[in-house]
Amino acid sequence: MTGRILHNPFSYKFIGLILLALGGLMLLPMARSVQRIEERERLRMPTVPISLIKGGDALGEQLSFFLLGGLSSLASEILVLDATTAWMQRDWPRAERRWQMATTVNPQRTNYWINAARDMAVNAASHALNNKELSPIDQVRLSRDYFNRGVQFLQQGIAHHPNSALLFMNLGDTYADLNRFPNFTAAAAAYHTAVRLGASALYSRQEFYNLCRIRGHEQEAWKLGRQLFNSPSQRVPSLLCLLFVLQHKINVPPEEKLSPEQLFGSEAKARRELARFCHNTLRFPVTGIRHFLAAASAPES
Repeated sequence: MTGRILHNPFSYKFIGLILLALGGLMLLPMARSVQRIEERERLRMPTVPISLIKGGDALGEQLSFFLLGGLSSLASEILVLDATTAWMQRDWPRAERRWQMATTVNPQRTNYWINAARDMAVNAASHALNNKELSPIDQVRLSRDYFNRGVQFLQQGIAHHPNSALLFMNLGDTYADLNRFPNFTAAAAAYHTAVRLGASALYSRQEFYNLCRIRGHEQEAWKLGRQLFNSPSQRVPSLLCLLFVLQHKINVPPEEKLSPEQLFGSEAKARRELARFCHNTLRFPVTGIRHFLAAASAPES
């Protein structure tokens, strides 16, 4: 019996993990003393209560020994691996539980919050929306539930990392996703905060795009878009077309208007770009474009 165990590669790994946990338990009194000092001096997050990852779950019960031994990083990595397995098996309740546990055990890992949100708001939400075993109403309901859970993961991550531009960027991307349940106001706000925290100026353009989709925010969008126009690197066709549209929507004073030549370089290019943009499927407004194209193509009298 002993020989068989010693020649089983899995047994070596298991015995190694047990020894690590036992070693952690032996050092536990000293570790807890240092940990209390670190927590008091705000150098470490508060200790995770073991009860939060047990709850009758077999894996949670096993990993509680690693937490007792001070091996929270190892425990969280095991939880992430099992969350990945659950994703491959499309077992979304299990994936959600594993991400809840991993982010509870190791909230310092920003990527845990991001990956958990993606699993819920994108993967699980898409799977639910295409699940033919559910009625159309239940497909949408369950998909929205998973989407909201993904948003909650990001919001909880932001509570732990309020200065993380990356988390706000991902929150903006989640809210702006046209294939899910977009919230353009929340997306614009998230992108605005991300830029304030150091994200690339490209995310200011994302904020602009979302403002353009919100009725009543045209003036705000125009102001931001006009600022972006001052940077040549931001003058992509979509921004130029939206500036053209906004001028017509809010009746910009003549002295502040940008001519088609100023926006696009020539009237011919303006007609070409606006004709393409007129049929966009991105929920962007197209006010004034058809009138301009019709006038431009009308024969001179």
